Amino acid sequence: MLSLWSSVCRLVQAGSRATTLQLEPPLVQLAVGHATRTLRCAAAATRTPSSVAATTRTATPRQTAPQPPDTDNYHKPLHTQINAIARTMPSAPPPWPTNQANRQHNVDLRRAWVPSPVVPAADVDGPGEPHASESGQSSGSGSSGSTHRSRKDRTRRGAGDDGATAAPGALGALQASERRERPQSWISYLHPKRLFAHRRSRAETEDGAVEEHVEGRSETKRREVAPAEWRAYGYWARPYINLPWGFRVNNATPPDSPRELSPAEVDAMLAGLREPGGQTFPENWVPRVTHFSLPPRPDLWPTPPQTFDPLPGTLQLNPWLTHRATGPSPLHFDLRLRAEDAQLNTREDRYGARRAEFRAFGPNGAQPATYPGVPRLRICALAGDAQPVFWWPFTVLAHHEALPVQVRDVLDALVANFEERMTLEEFNLLSDERAGMLHRAYGRRTALVVGGRPCPKDDGLRRVDYLGDNICFRGLEPMPDGEGFMMFVGPPP
Repeated sequence: MLSLWSSVCRLVQAGSRATTLQLEPPLVQLAVGHATRTLRCAAAATRTPSSVAATTRTATPRQTAPQPPDTDNYHKPLHTQINAIARTMPSAPPPWPTNQANRQHNVDLRRAWVPSPVVPAADVDGPGEPHASESGQSSGSGSSGSTHRSRKDRTRRGAGDDGATAAPGALGALQASERRERPQSWISYLHPKRLFAHRRSRAETEDGAVEEHVEGRSETKRREVAPAEWRAYGYWARPYINLPWGFRVNNATPPDSPRELSPAEVDAMLAGLREPGGQTFPENWVPRVTHFSLPPRPDLWPTPPQTFDPLPGTLQLNPWLTHRATGPSPLHFDLRLRAEDAQLNTREDRYGARRAEFRAFGPNGAQPATYPGVPRLRICALAGDAQPVFWWPFTVLAHHEALPVQVRDVLDALVANFEERMTLEEFNLLSDERAGMLHRAYGRRTALVVGGRPCPKDDGLRRVDYLGDNICFRGLEPMPDGEGFMMFVGPPP
């Protein structure tokens, strides 16, 4: 009874300690559940020997008598036990993006550029599936930790196959050797199977080729881009010339008449970026110039052809644009604001209380939106929309034909699409409840100050008001039919 009373006290103290320690709701439930299980074990330990013997006699062979609880763990602090159990629980959300550009990684014209260390990227089987050597580790695209097997390797076990089965290759070799050792008569060559074997093998070969082609489309191997490789393109596209001046230049957009500069011309161009008085002229920068202090262009994103239009499921989205089913999104982007107002939810605080600057016009926004790079992205659906068809599908175009679609292009296209005004015909199609939600969203939007300017009170309904409270962009996912991407929105964290 003494252990039972101590367990009751610990159950009461679990809620108070959880409140005092300010644990997260899942950990509070974990603490209460742990205390409840301890109470049950303590109650079972206080049974009389006769009751325990009766329970043992009537129990089935698979059931065992309850064991007394481990009294050594009772003397440990409650938060220590909770943290020990929480470390064994799998993490539900995908890993936090690590492709954020380092603000201290700048260009010093007096020193050679030092690239970020790149973790070798592995070829994965199918989109979102890790390599067999990396099983148990989730990739940046939110892939699971299970290994992938092709459809040919997934065979159904027969009714009598209770034990281990031999490998398909070893079994085929064994059967072939048995057929060679079996004596055959000349009459067997007149069998229809032998006479039409060539025709049948040819037909099977053609069918197998078609099946291999279909499997190749569904299980194509693509390359997983490392976070440092996303950052490398952003550093090359929008480098910050820290020393000796201190300004950012646009290095990705090619000039109207591109030409290769000699080392003397490069030095003259750099000297013309600043006057002796201290005034800077970033517009004198010649894009795509070669210099030992500048980051090189990554080979993963060459100039995409304008006719390149792959299936959305074959593309790897940038971690800034990847949709997360639960938890806050790494990119906090209010669609009522501008692209340069986008922020980052810090990794340390998953509830969005602290945010950092995203700098859409810097290396973060200059990262490619997909791998491989594409000249356009089609967004044709809105997740959770009550309408049977999305009213305002749009296409994201690269801001230059020599560049792939970048993260900044996606943010600009989202703002441009949802800042359009709604028509009277579209408003009349809404229900009374939805119309009231639009009016409330309109009142909140007109109270905002965007870019230092207040919104006029007679601005009129815009498409962003149709979203109601779900005004934050949460990422993209490929459409099931392969026609484009579906965008996700949600309320602020």
